[in-house]
Amino acid sequence: MKQEEKTMKNLKWFGATALVAFAGLSMQVYGEMDEGQLVTVAGTPGIGYEDGLYPDARFGEPEGIAIKEGALAVADTANNLIRMAGGRRVVTQAGNIQGRDAAGYVWGGYKDSSKAYSYFNAPADCDFYDGWKLAVADRKNNAVRVIGDSWVYTIGGQGEEGYKESDIGYEALFSGPSGIAVNRWKKAYVADTGNHCIRVIAPGGKTSLFAGTPESGGFQDGPVLTAKFQEPGKLALAEDGTLYVCDTGNQRIRKIKNGKVTTLSGGSTGRYLDTDYLIPGYADGDGDEALFRFPQGICLAEDVVIVADTGNHAIRAIAPSGETRTIAGTGEAGFSEGQPKEAQLYSPSDVAWEDGILYICDTGNSALRTMEFEPQKWLESLEQE
Repeated sequence: MKQEEKTMKNLKWFGATALVAFAGLSMQVYGEMDEGQLVTVAGTPGIGYEDGLYPDARFGEPEGIAIKEGALAVADTANNLIRMAGGRRVVTQAGNIQGRDAAGYVWGGYKDSSKAYSYFNAPADCDFYDGWKLAVADRKNNAVRVIGDSWVYTIGGQGEEGYKESDIGYEALFSGPSGIAVNRWKKAYVADTGNHCIRVIAPGGKTSLFAGTPESGGFQDGPVLTAKFQEPGKLALAEDGTLYVCDTGNQRIRKIKNGKVTTLSGGSTGRYLDTDYLIPGYADGDGDEALFRFPQGICLAEDVVIVADTGNHAIRAIAPSGETRTIAGTGEAGFSEGQPKEAQLYSPSDVAWEDGILYICDTGNSALRTMEFEPQKWLESLEQE
């Protein structure tokens, strides 16, 4: 059976309520998870598509993940699909493979329809929305979409690139949104990457500016409407409303709280000539002593911020004080398991944490990886340094 036909078959099997059935299911790896080891959940290097049990599942350079009660949602970017993993099985939740180009990449499209007949174009991130629905940052469609019980619909953007606020969601314009975080009141915060700002979509569809200077990249802390970002990536939302931002082009991790933008971690040794990008690096340290290389992914593990430091092929942890340390990866691209700091990753783009387990979207390896991480133990280890 062709892969495109399998997509339709799996979507028909995975009906309107099946996503909820994933709730509470363990994200067991397909091998034994030795204490303290970084191991593979599903996927293997190389772009592919296959639903099924973890050892057989294949992905296409996934860039975004979100977890809820043991169910892992995956933005399978190169396949233009949204997948779900849980209970030792991967299934397709929404999207359709129309065909592939000469290089093997799936054609993108833009279509609101039933889940089995909808189209996405390089979906970069996803988050749970209004219970078990999913909100998706559909990057190349310049839109924010929602996967409902049986239908995919747009809540922000219309496929056209640009910048526009609107009281009506489909009249708003975005530019390559690549990060999304949703609060309990269905308010969706969006990293409007190409517009260098953070937007917010209210439950009724009104789209407005939350932080940053639209269409003007740069670096500046301060009040939210005068602060500047440079191609912000993924977002993480704390219970108290603090929003953490992977400020990818500025090589920094920023936070937005009480109407102000501040820098939690990350510095730079200078700026590239004739560009807006700050020079990246790789160093652990406190506050601006830490160096990142185009970090894209972020999540919260209680009070600890976890970052997918994409260009450094590493996972970093940040204490509330800004102390930053590497917790996984060697700094060199590769694919290997073992002790987290000895195991290799390849351009990890996102992270998610739940109940002591950290999940890694290992984009360059088209795989999902996992390791144990206890935030309080890690914070205690910092005090003992």
